[in-house]
Amino acid sequence: MNPVWTYWMWTTGSTEVTVDLSLDWRKTYLITGYLTLTDGDNRGHVFISTVCNYDGGDVVGCGVRDFGDDFDLGVTEWVSSAESVTVKLKTSGGAHRAEGVVYEL
Repeated sequence: MNPVWTYWMWTTGSTEVTVDLSLDWRKTYLITGYLTLTDGDNRGHVFISTVCNYDGGDVVGCGVRDFGDDFDLGVTEWVSSAESVTVKLKTSGGAHRAEGVVYEL
């Protein structure tokens, strides 16, 4: 596995931030991420919010996973046939930081 992207996001208060990662649709990736800072009693959640798949034709299909406060969504996932991925940090108060690495297989 070779690391191809690193990312970090941070927030203060109730907000959302995202990072868009461009990928090669012919390859498989391991997307990882973790909350590395939580300050305060409020919650923070880092997850994959959108995956855009491509198969070499004319259409890029994007699947949005960001539905309300779905805390079952994760950020560590194998992704293939994707031309981009969006990772989101959603917080409700406090200070939060998320970091992650994208590995190419």
